[in-house]
Amino acid sequence: MHGPPTHPRSIVLAATAALLVLGICATALAAHPVAGKTYTGYSTLPPINGHRGPVSFSVSSNGRSLLAFKYGTVGCTPVSTFTGDPYTSAANIIKVGTITSSGSGSFSATNAKSTYLNSKKGKKYITISAIAGKFKTANSATGTITFSQKVAGPGGANNSCGPYTIHFTATTK
Repeated sequence: MHGPPTHPRSIVLAATAALLVLGICATALAAHPVAGKTYTGYSTLPPINGHRGPVSFSVSSNGRSLLAFKYGTVGCTPVSTFTGDPYTSAANIIKVGTITSSGSGSFSATNAKSTYLNSKKGKKYITISAIAGKFKTANSATGTITFSQKVAGPGGANNSCGPYTIHFTATTK
């Protein structure tokens, strides 16, 4: 009568084989973005006048890059100065650009610099961002954004803030 292996070497080999199979299955089950789709969602920033901080990006046709990644924040500007939706202002939409996605569905970018010049007010907004995230399913991604911002301009409007860390979720249909 043969039962399960009891020799120490047999047990080690069986355990190693089982871990290898689990690793292959986990890689095969990793969530990947849907090529060509646009994902939209919100960050965990507190709502301003009832409006939440948006997050959006598109996935390249080969599924290996997130294109036009952008998110909303008021950065160094005091929240009390806004009426209506602050995310309609170009200064409050941070354009990160392209982010590479790994074969496991994770993505990240560091030191992504976004500059916005408000020519009417003469203010320059420089935001440095780091993004890290993962596709939880083919239709849903979550992650963190860490950013710092500097604002320079006339009238003593030279200040900086951050780093701040926020979380986000973005989905596609």
